[in-house]
Amino acid sequence: MSTPHDFLARHHLPSRWQGKDRFVMLQFDFANGAGFLQAWQAWRQDPQRSQRLYYFTMINEAGLATCPQPELAGLHAELASQWPALTRGFQRIHLENSALILTLMWGEPLAQLRSLNAKLDAADISTDSLSAVHYKALWRLSSANTRIVTRHKSGEAHLKSAGYAMEDLGDYQAGQCSRPPFDKAPKHPRHAIIIGAGLAGTSIAERLAARDWKIDLLEAQDEIASQSSGNHAGLFHPSASRDDNAPARLSRAGCAETRQHLARLQNAGLEVFFGIDGILQVAKDDEQALLMQEIAQDLPVEVLSWVAQDTAMQLLGERPSHGGWWFPQGGWANPASVCHANLRSEQIQLRCNSHVAKLVQTGEGWQALDARGNILAVAPVLIVANATEALALLPELELPLSKTLRSTTLIPASDTPLHSLTGSGYITPAFKGYRCIGATEVRGNDLTSAEQRNLAELQALLPELAPVQSAGSRACFRPNSLDRLPLVGALPDPQNINGAIHQLHQIPRLKGAYALLGLGSRGLSWAMIAAEALACQLNGDPAPLESDLLHAIDPARFLLRKHRQALNEQQAKIKPQ
Repeated sequence: MSTPHDFLARHHLPSRWQGKDRFVMLQFDFANGAGFLQAWQAWRQDPQRSQRLYYFTMINEAGLATCPQPELAGLHAELASQWPALTRGFQRIHLENSALILTLMWGEPLAQLRSLNAKLDAADISTDSLSAVHYKALWRLSSANTRIVTRHKSGEAHLKSAGYAMEDLGDYQAGQCSRPPFDKAPKHPRHAIIIGAGLAGTSIAERLAARDWKIDLLEAQDEIASQSSGNHAGLFHPSASRDDNAPARLSRAGCAETRQHLARLQNAGLEVFFGIDGILQVAKDDEQALLMQEIAQDLPVEVLSWVAQDTAMQLLGERPSHGGWWFPQGGWANPASVCHANLRSEQIQLRCNSHVAKLVQTGEGWQALDARGNILAVAPVLIVANATEALALLPELELPLSKTLRSTTLIPASDTPLHSLTGSGYITPAFKGYRCIGATEVRGNDLTSAEQRNLAELQALLPELAPVQSAGSRACFRPNSLDRLPLVGALPDPQNINGAIHQLHQIPRLKGAYALLGLGSRGLSWAMIAAEALACQLNGDPAPLESDLLHAIDPARFLLRKHRQALNEQQAKIKPQ
């Protein structure tokens, strides 16, 4: 008869995680959650525990089962309070001040396994529904230190074929990977230069500092958050599409990460201004309203739901032009307060009035120089997070970035609408006596006309709203990428391409150079998940996103498309007539 501690003992825990920076575990079947809760309890009580515990698990039921054991009731209640509405892909739950991250993998098991980007320390595969392709996918995640445990002997031949040396231990088998894949991930000293101290730069600085990296943060202006991150308030909410495309999935993951990040900053006692009080996205016309109703049927109401015009009026206290999507977990924040809170760590050295005019790659890493050639900072890792200013520093990369000048307008605080709205324009909640509306393009540097268009778009969203007066406007550039997705990860090195390029992994990378760029209008939705993804890549931690989403935001994706197009054109020329 098994005991509650058999699950841990089979994996030689807690001894195997003791003294490590991180410990990564995969459980194929979450079941009633007993295995995870036991691991959490043991890890929490162990003074020698790993600094971080990453726990990945596949789930078959949308809801959390009842508590499996009385002694786990407290942890079960805490987990239940954070249990998300499940949608396709990975759902991350931050516990123990983000030192423990539980990732729920919802979907077809093989697809989820192939989506995982991690090096496992332990894998519990006690299920009898696996085939050779599952074990091959598992092998890709293994190292020589990965311990595999299974209570089903039916997969013994497949495990052996995949390179695992298993030992029969009675009611289960366990073993190591005897011929693991070669680990090609670069290893970096924990020191980085980050250029740009807006939402992108401060977010990646915070995520790396939390991993004990030393950060030299260089900002050209005399204060941080001086560009688009200096807007009075901004909104964040998921997007949705009929085919649940990459932007939609990234926005869901991003908003979930943003909410947990803001809560973590607040719980640390830092002054950060935000609210999670719901957002209504108003349909632009009747045709879009029909499409939005159709898409809403495929998502949990906790993510979004369609509300008709009359219901929307009850929510807002004002009648919108159309019905729309209600995002109950949509929120707002003052971006500058987030940027300041991100810099609380002593590991981050901020230097304002430090305009980087040139980057020099050396044998040891990177130098950032000012206009006179003086060295501003030296580090083995470089991260450009300064929006389109990166184009001047790295012109040879031909990064597909552009910018548009946008206007936001302040209006006096009002009782209605009761919630934020988006659509053709947007309006935020009141903050320090003002609400923020926007964000129309500034044409010909005519800020007055842009301000009037902001007011007109608000009136179009809420036709019966009493006219409001502007309390002032500001203009700033919004950075965009060619495909409206951010650029996050290792920068390509097009000068060293030899031969045909068919996949992202074949593109050489600029040694020690990374980017977090192109957040566009979704800075609050994407900055935190982008920063976490990049920090994980740099630190060798498990990725927070599925592999296809990482590919979708890889800075080298545009170079890959260029080479594929050239190859297709070349093949078309030699094709027999």
